[in-house]
Amino acid sequence: MAISFKEQIDSFSNDFYINTAYIPYIVNGPECADGLSADELKKIDDFLDKWSYVDCSQEMLDSPDFRECRICGMQAAVTKTTFINKEAVREEEQRRETDEKLSQLSSENAETFKQVYESHVSRPEFKEHPRMKEIFRAKLADVFVDAERRGIVLKPEERAIDSNLSKPDGKDMER
Repeated sequence: MAISFKEQIDSFSNDFYINTAYIPYIVNGPECADGLSADELKKIDDFLDKWSYVDCSQEMLDSPDFRECRICGMQAAVTKTTFINKEAVREEEQRRETDEKLSQLSSENAETFKQVYESHVSRPEFKEHPRMKEIFRAKLADVFVDAERRGIVLKPEERAIDSNLSKPDGKDMER
């Protein structure tokens, strides 16, 4: 579910001070890389993998400040520049898409989804890697939506999910 550009600006943008020498490359691309070292280009490209350029202060381009550049970390002539956090936008789009899918579930499947999701995200793996929660939520929603489409009502097992971990590895099972 796409997020409007206005909402991206309002909710996911940040202002950074960027070396004025980097602005032409950021705005126009590789054809404006003259005078930039390979190390500087890599730092800029790494930054642009995470952030989308929106705008910069024309007044500051004409008379820049001297302070730390967000990209290289060095003191330089900088201008205030606005960027959108690409990852935050992707995460919000995924969250909204998942919410939309979950809104289509029957009350029984919605309740089971909630129980299964909450029992899993309380595990240490999710506490150590909190971004995994939304990815797991999206994948689990896909399973429940597919079951719903097939007319299946999913129910949680009566026993704890962790009890599956103590089961034998299957070597002693009958054939």
